Amino acid sequence: MSKVGRPKADIKKEKVVSIRMKPEDYAKVKRYAESSHKTITEVMQEGVTKLIDDSK
Repeated sequence: MSKVGRPKADIKKEKVVSIRMKPEDYAKVKRYAESSHKTITEVMQEGVTKLIDDSK
């Protein structure tokens, strides 16, 4: 019998980061995520990557 559930990812994401945001900033992120069909996590990860890449 085969295993049920989500397949294991190639890269394990073990670190959890929690931030506090102003309600209006959270609303902006949530609105952007919905309009781009992404999760809030994906938007935040892409934002951090872009910020770091642009600083190089």
